[in-house]
Amino acid sequence: MESEAPPIVLHIGRGKSGSSTIQSLASAHADFMRAQGVSCPLTINGISNHARLSSALYDPESDPSTLRKFRRDARKHQKSKVFISAEALFSLGRPQIQHLKRLIGNRETRILAYVREYPGWLQSVYAQRTKKASNALDFDEYYKLTRPTMTILPRLERWADAFGWEKIRVRPLEPAALVGGDLITDVLHALDVKDSPGDVASLNITPHWITLELQRALVLAAAETPAVTIDPKSARRTRAFIESCVSDVKPHRVQYFTKEQWRDLAELYRADMESLSKRMGTPLPVSLREPEERPFLPAFSAIPEKVKTNIKEKLRERGHQLRVEPGVRQTLKRLLNY
Repeated sequence: MESEAPPIVLHIGRGKSGSSTIQSLASAHADFMRAQGVSCPLTINGISNHARLSSALYDPESDPSTLRKFRRDARKHQKSKVFISAEALFSLGRPQIQHLKRLIGNRETRILAYVREYPGWLQSVYAQRTKKASNALDFDEYYKLTRPTMTILPRLERWADAFGWEKIRVRPLEPAALVGGDLITDVLHALDVKDSPGDVASLNITPHWITLELQRALVLAAAETPAVTIDPKSARRTRAFIESCVSDVKPHRVQYFTKEQWRDLAELYRADMESLSKRMGTPLPVSLREPEERPFLPAFSAIPEKVKTNIKEKLRERGHQLRVEPGVRQTLKRLLNY
């Protein structure tokens, strides 16, 4: 029997589908949310993304304090809704979801998930991992690697098995599917919040395609030099430097998909939305527009020579030199034949 306390609402992702923006609502507007009867507890390390909770569920002995804090937060706020957000929850296995359910106890739980159309999602994930120097594959190879795990259905089914489809609210990131045509308005509606906190910052802006492809080429070049490691911090500094060199270069974004790749993912997305519509009893609109044929495969070799020359000139300036870690700077010079 469920308790009479207001529900716990778990926003489980999907990643690269507005999660950072939703988490900025939970952190930057916590006072507003609290006044509306929604508590947004932070993690032990003080951030609104509860990815650490997901990790702890896989290995409880490695981080029992995070699990204890989650359980305390769930029990502490008995007079308000509790809102937890972590895109890492999306891919939890069945044992981990059952463990989370035990931690929650008999309190009503609602699951909130947002889905981005698959072609846009894949390009966004490619950009995210490439900009953080954790991907060295070109887009075609990355597409082949990730295609088998593109569908969201198996992961949502795990959550439905634990909590029931009636507790799961899935919405595609399309204006026609969102209350008010807006992500934050839709989240607030799901939380039964009728007021608005004002503007909520949209986060994780995609870098210039040249930044991504030069960063990827750097990862490949650095792999040939054991003494050079492009860690997240140095990747962030290098990315900022490259962005300052190419910010005025047009176009900022290019087409990564071939028509064949795009049609493949678009067909899968349509089929998945149709399946979800039947399971939840809610029609989910699909709006996709086929792109033009890809003009070229984005890669270091496709970067115009005049842009490479501009980057080399910027590297001569001491102020810019200090922004890039020395080992990475030498690798960049070698890559640019400087």
